[in-house]
Amino acid sequence: MGGASEHRYLQALDTDLVDAIARAARRAKKSPAALLRKMILDGLEEIEDHRAVLAFRKKPGRTYTHAEVKKRLGLAG
Repeated sequence: MGGASEHRYLQALDTDLVDAIARAARRAKKSPAALLRKMILDGLEEIEDHRAVLAFRKKPGRTYTHAEVKKRLGLAG
């Protein structure tokens, strides 16, 4: 899949984790570096989403039930 430079990041990981990444990369038909990059980016996005949710929850406001929203929108029958 790649030369020695592609696997520099693996030097800091334990053997079991390196093997798990390699297996997952083979199943995904990606290089270990590409898979790890995607996993890191996805994880960072999750962290940002979590922070946004926490910030939103700190804002005061009223929560409406589904029935209330339908009624306000004129959808209640």
